[in-house]
Amino acid sequence: MGEFAEMLRREFSGLEAREIYSTKLGDRSVEILEVDAKGSRFLVMFQDEPKKRDLHRWSLIITSANNTRTIQGMDKLDTLKMRIKENVRAIIEGL
Repeated sequence: MGEFAEMLRREFSGLEAREIYSTKLGDRSVEILEVDAKGSRFLVMFQDEPKKRDLHRWSLIITSANNTRTIQGMDKLDTLKMRIKENVRAIIEGL
């Protein structure tokens, strides 16, 4: 199971993540998940590539029946996790 899927399970109780696709392309990790929360499903695609000095270039696409959210950035790992949690939480609350 991918690192991103495990992070979602740890941070959000009642959330079920099923891995559809996970691979490593060079240094870049790519994960596509189907997530079930509150009886609704949405798809998540996450890409992460480590850069210099603990920086990560990343992108996250979350698609539900009512909303699509695309975010990307270059952050340190702790900031990256915080931004991901905020966006996943917003999608779950909007279900």
